[in-house]
Amino acid sequence: MSVRETTGKPEALAHFPDGRYRWLALHCQGEPYGWAAIAESGRDLELHLTLRRWGPSVRRHVREDLEWLKAEALRLGKERILGVRIDGEGRFSPELFRFARLFGFGERMVLQTVALDLGGRQKDDQSACRGEEGV
Repeated sequence: MSVRETTGKPEALAHFPDGRYRWLALHCQGEPYGWAAIAESGRDLELHLTLRRWGPSVRRHVREDLEWLKAEALRLGKERILGVRIDGEGRFSPELFRFARLFGFGERMVLQTVALDLGGRQKDDQSACRGEEGV
């Protein structure tokens, strides 16, 4: 098995919130080829995957690691694994669907999110809209 659960958050996933996720290091020939974050989400096991490199041996290991992940999802009583991709720049990636099909993922969904900052900037932005100078 090339999946190792880690206690610390991998740097590649540093932007993920603490507390919700389990962190996995994915290895191929003793070297990490990627990291994953998994979390229980209702009937699903949420999966975020980040790869450092790609090639035939990594592809083979991803297949093997997916078998471990399927077993873990079933052990947790989950009905499916939900692969999630986050891009902070708001870009859509058709490559995700092609990549996912290689490993048996089928049902495709598109989730778009936006954020509303409730910090101090919001007040400044609103006053600028009313024509007021800095408050």
